[in-house]
Parts: sequence; C-alpha cells; structure tokens
Amino acid sequence: MTGFPPDWLALRAPFDGRARDKALARKFVAALPRSPLIVDLGAGTGANVLALAPLAGPGARFRLIDNDRALLEIAEARLAGSMPFEVVPGDLVRDIEGATADADGITASALMDLVSERWFDALAALAVSRHLPLFFTLTVDGRHELTPADGDDGRIFAAFARDQRRDKGFGLALGPDAPRHMQDRLRTLGARVSLADSDWKIGGDGRELMVAFIAGVAEAAVRAAPADAATSASWLARRQKQIDDGSLSLTVGHQDLLALW
Repeated sequence: MTGFPPDWLALRAPFDGRARDKALARKFVAALPRSPLIVDLGAGTGANVLALAPLAGPGARFRLIDNDRALLEIAEARLAGSMPFEVVPGDLVRDIEGATADADGITASALMDLVSERWFDALAALAVSRHLPLFFTLTVDGRHELTPADGDDGRIFAAFARDQRRDKGFGLALGPDAPRHMQDRLRTLGARVSLADSDWKIGGDGRELMVAFIAGVAEAAVRAAPADAATSASWLARRQKQIDDGSLSLTVGHQDLLALW
C-alpha cells in the first residue's frame, strides 16, 4: 500500500472535516450494537476516528490499522486518553479477514480509490457474510471544478485519472471509479447503500492545500502522459500564478458511502 506523508494529511485535515457527511456518519453509528468495536482501515494519523468518536459515544472501541508505523505513532499520540483504542500495524493487502475478525463495523477514509476491484469485492463479501455496517468517507469520484477554467484542464485531469488507476499496492486501483463500483457491488450483494457528496471546496483559506494539490496533479499527469510534459508544466505555472494572486478556487469531488444490511 502507498502511504501519505504526515504534512499532506495535516494540510487536508480541515477540509476533510468540513466535507464529511455528518448524517451518514450518524446512521453508521446508529446501526452498531452497544459498545461496538469499530475497525478503521488505513487509519493513518487517526483523523477518521477523531471524527467518528463523538458520534459513537463513550462505549465505542476503535482499532486503527495501517501499514505505516510512523503514522500510527502520530495517531496514538493524538488519541491518547480520549477513548478506548488500539493501533495495529497490519498488511491490509494480505490479511483483511484477520484485521476485521471481531469488528462490529468497518470504516475507512480516503482509502477506497486506492484499492483494486478484487480487493474491494473480497471486503464486500466478508461484510455481507457477517452483516457488518460499512462506512467509507472521502473517496474521490473524478470531479474537478476550477475557477477560472483553463483550456488544458480536460487534458491534464484525464491524465491524472489514468495515474489514479495505477497500482497503489492492492492491484490496479479503482481510482475515480470507486464510488460507482462500491455502490454497484454492495447493492448486488443486498446492501442498502447511501451516497453523499463530501467535496473539498478550496478558496483563499486553503492556499497551501491548493498549491500541493495542483503540483501533485501536474506531477501525476506527467507520469501518465510524459509526452505532454510541456503542457503540464505550462498549466502548472498558470495555476500557480492564479493561486499567488488569489484568483483560483477549486472543488475536488468526493463521495461518502454507507452500506447497511
């Protein structure tokens, strides 16, 4: 699995917090038994647990699983004394069944666009066999709205989408197809699926995130379409100038998904 640096997670955290769909989160915790064990896959620095804990109540227990021990150490420090939890370094690619063996509900944030179709389908089959509620937040869906628009936006983001589908450690990633695939697969298995937009809306208060995101898009576009490197560089320079003068705003589409049985 490909991890993310702590500074990127810190940059996105306030925008993730605003974007999360609170109604779906409340429905997820309402579907759990008393004193549930909630397993957070790809937990990183613990942001998803921090968002869910106030809704889940004092009886909830959390297990945070990630393959990045450094991120889990940050999560452990952030959560210490606030709720019952454990951090578990684990390989989600090889042992998803073991990681979730005694879970009452499974959640993940900003993970499902990184996994493969085969991996997700195995998780969905596991969930239906045990009737486990699933709550996946902040999954990218391929929508990008930049104001002002640029003539190269379509070309750049098409290449970006191709890069999002490369192997992130789970096999070829679902990328922006993840929300549709999850919905279709889970409904086929009999789940009641709810989706809600959880878009980043980035304006003047998000300059640092915008700089990092635009640079990352350009880098990924070059990786996917190296012959268009000059186009990507020109696009990046124009967008950076707009960020500098405060004229650029950006919406990045995400979806939250809840599945109940």
